[in-house]
Amino acid sequence: MQRRQFLQSLAQNRLLANPLGRRSLLGLGLLGATVGRALAQTAACTCGKCPDCLQGTAGNTTPPAVAFYYGDRIPVDDLRAFDWVVLEPQHSLAQDTKIVSALGPDTLALAYVSVGEVTPERPYYADMPKAWLPASNAAWGSRVIDQTAAGWPQFLRERIVKPLWDAGFRAFFLDTLDSYQLLAKTPQAQQQQTKALAETLRGLVAAYPGIRLMLNRGFELVDATLAPSILAVAAESVYRGWNQGETAYVEVKADDREWLLARFGEMRSQFKLPGIAIDYCAPQDRALARQTAQKIAAQGLIPWVADPLLESLGVGAVELVPRRVLLLHSCEQGNSPELQAQSAHLYGAMPLEYLGLAPEYRYVGAPAITEPLAGRYAAVVLYPDDGKVPPDIRALLKRAKAEGVPVAVLGYADLDVLDDLGEHIGEPLAAPIKVQRQPGTPNGEIIPLVRAQDTVQLTASAGSQVWLRATGADGHSMDGAAITPWGGYALAGFGVFNLPGNTGTRWSIEPIEFFRAALRVGVDPMPDITTRTGRRAFFVHFDADGWPNACDQPGSPLACEVLVTEFLEKYKVPTLGSVIIGEISHEGLYPKLADQSQKWAKRMFALPWVEVGSHTWSHPFNWVAASETHSRGKETKNYPYGNYLPLPNYTFSTKSNVIEAAQYIDDKLCPPGKKCNMILWPGDCNPPDEAVAMAYEYGLGNLNGGGAPISKTSPTLSNIWPMGIPKGQYFQVYAAQSNEEDFTHNWTGPYFGFERVVESYQMTDSPRRFKPIDLYYHPYIVTKAAGAKSLHFVYQWVLKQPLHAIYGHQYFRSVNDWRQATVARLLTGGWRLRSGAEMRQWTQPVTAATPALANCQNIVGWNEHGQQRYLHATAGQAVLRSQAAGQPPAAAVPRLIEANADVTRWAVQNDRSVQISLQGHLPVEALFQLPSGWSVQAAKGAKVEQAAAGVRVSSSGAAVDLTLRRA
Repeated sequence: MQRRQFLQSLAQNRLLANPLGRRSLLGLGLLGATVGRALAQTAACTCGKCPDCLQGTAGNTTPPAVAFYYGDRIPVDDLRAFDWVVLEPQHSLAQDTKIVSALGPDTLALAYVSVGEVTPERPYYADMPKAWLPASNAAWGSRVIDQTAAGWPQFLRERIVKPLWDAGFRAFFLDTLDSYQLLAKTPQAQQQQTKALAETLRGLVAAYPGIRLMLNRGFELVDATLAPSILAVAAESVYRGWNQGETAYVEVKADDREWLLARFGEMRSQFKLPGIAIDYCAPQDRALARQTAQKIAAQGLIPWVADPLLESLGVGAVELVPRRVLLLHSCEQGNSPELQAQSAHLYGAMPLEYLGLAPEYRYVGAPAITEPLAGRYAAVVLYPDDGKVPPDIRALLKRAKAEGVPVAVLGYADLDVLDDLGEHIGEPLAAPIKVQRQPGTPNGEIIPLVRAQDTVQLTASAGSQVWLRATGADGHSMDGAAITPWGGYALAGFGVFNLPGNTGTRWSIEPIEFFRAALRVGVDPMPDITTRTGRRAFFVHFDADGWPNACDQPGSPLACEVLVTEFLEKYKVPTLGSVIIGEISHEGLYPKLADQSQKWAKRMFALPWVEVGSHTWSHPFNWVAASETHSRGKETKNYPYGNYLPLPNYTFSTKSNVIEAAQYIDDKLCPPGKKCNMILWPGDCNPPDEAVAMAYEYGLGNLNGGGAPISKTSPTLSNIWPMGIPKGQYFQVYAAQSNEEDFTHNWTGPYFGFERVVESYQMTDSPRRFKPIDLYYHPYIVTKAAGAKSLHFVYQWVLKQPLHAIYGHQYFRSVNDWRQATVARLLTGGWRLRSGAEMRQWTQPVTAATPALANCQNIVGWNEHGQQRYLHATAGQAVLRSQAAGQPPAAAVPRLIEANADVTRWAVQNDRSVQISLQGHLPVEALFQLPSGWSVQAAKGAKVEQAAAGVRVSSSGAAVDLTLRRA
């Protein structure tokens, strides 16, 4: 926000210097049920999870991390990295009426409230008597409120604070507390204003039990009666400030700083109140912001260093490691089914996700964002398909370069974009064209064929590393792919090359290493969903197609009978099963088979290791078309039944396919205590936004689409889909692997082809682990003897691997947890990691310094695979610290290498022994590395043995309790 200009013309008054700006208030919503947990962080707490509790362990002295964000595009996921966040409620509630609970439970949202001034755009301004507003602040166009005015305290409580309280806010940042000095010119008048203002604050405390206040200055208001309700006292500009009159950043004078530090000291010594210093630096000057935050922290204050508008993610007690990548594409419909066909999604998203970066898709034709990019975005990637790049997007890319945010340009971008970024474009090359990979650069999958009309003379700017160079007959060249000082580019076929005859695609560059280099990806830990407690994650799910089909074996048993008796009851692993209501109901396609179909469905869902899913009511093959026309449409080669199954007397509706199908399963097929909790998208697996929203709002997880049909005959990373796709404000989660259709030519043969899915499993694990194993198929696979044999082969191969079994719903939740996870650097060194319940695995390159487990919190070990280190967290918040070079080694402590179960307890006892509980879905297996003199004591039924890799523990049950003890 802008600094108040009137300060520039007044005599220096330290009570008035550098107050924060104001925003208008708005919003009603639901109460935030989890805000109490965040509030608890401000008092003595024994939860063991909040920052205050964590401060007492492993030498951590990190204060609560505080952020101020007044912009109108609230980065909710990223703000969860902080403990307290001050928001402008007009913006935050306009975005999400439940934002308080959305940020919880670990992040306390504080609403900005201006107490001393009001501007005409406030919704309550017209209702304030003019007698309450005797003075003005011309610089802000605001009126100053007389704190002694009768009726003002009640107005503040009921018209301003109450709507915010009703919206869930329980903490408030009170600004302009010193504005009364603009109207009170004598010491006596100022004393009257101060006394009235203090009484007004006491009135808030009395009216709203449990309310917590953060004051901007207002040092003179704090006494023993108010202090218990105050979280902290804040003030601006301890080291660096902003001169609005000169629009310049300035250094704070030493005497001004000393005066503020003295006031903060009084608050700390008299009332035990922490102080917060808000300083200002240019968003692109992150190094200076870090230095300033370090200076503030050295004074015992909580720092926040950001831009003067407070619209950037600055540097505080923690500094967010940005994971969002602004991914610009050509889909005018935005986050919709049409996005699925965009190159940015098909090819750009997966390599970013592998590196831990979360794509934030945005149509290149949408208005360019205006807030600072530095600190919020890891990079900007332009990947258009039609070459159109509007001027405001070109300006955005130049701004990203100026702010030090890496830019990558791929696809068919307007070449003027490169000119804007400092690359110089010339005329086309002369045919024939020869393309060569430059020495010392990673191998791609192919050397592209390039036509002369698709070239220009282009020499990468100084300091660049050229990866692919095209040379014409005239000797002129085009650097078609390069890493540059501002990021990197791979134009058209120099990135992804379309094979002749529409036979597929290949990467001309090595995409992982290209994005790693272009986007300056370092060794910060990143969340990971491929692995769980050091082992590759694994789950089974099947779509219900063919449930009542007859099998080619004596007696022609139905596929459902064979699947249940020969597979699901044999392979007792977590499995997500499903049915199609139109296939199994008496009103569906096969009424004569409905009794048998439902009998086997009930038997399946009664199995303890099978979770319940729906494959919809009418199995839409083209859901978008069906929902638009409510018609089956013409039968085509791609859609032989039309847009959905030809069910008798059925009218298509999204509600029937999402909600009513799940209700049918709950009412007619589930045993007591079980409910349908997943929808498996059918057909083209590209549902409309409405369907995805309905699933989330009804409480159903979702899965399908995507896959990974990479194989030895099609060995390209372009065949590996990303985790999912945004649909409106929600996210469709893709299947992690492909089913038998990709290996049997859409079930036309060879019917044993599903055996080749093992190639996909292997190629998505080595040399890099891109995906968990998702054993995904349809019941009709067992209708053919070769298909059934192939399914047995795949099950048996998978179960021989060292895996960590989970359920499909757990995978769905882990993807969403991955998208919301935050990584933040601590000012004191190391990282603070936050995530949801199903995301406990973090990863770093093996080149990163080794973790110092004795100095970490809730990090209990690691395993290494494919040049990555997989770190095991045991809680939603963890602190990772590495062994610093040149420092004495950290104390030796037990390390968990891997397990096929989650760590539900890891507690260090007073005698330094460690009590551990492991809980999984299969008989527990775990491997520990123990320091010399340590031993494992296991509960009855568990086996402990020494192995070459460490101490191995196994149990016949899915849970085990252990104690690690030093001799």
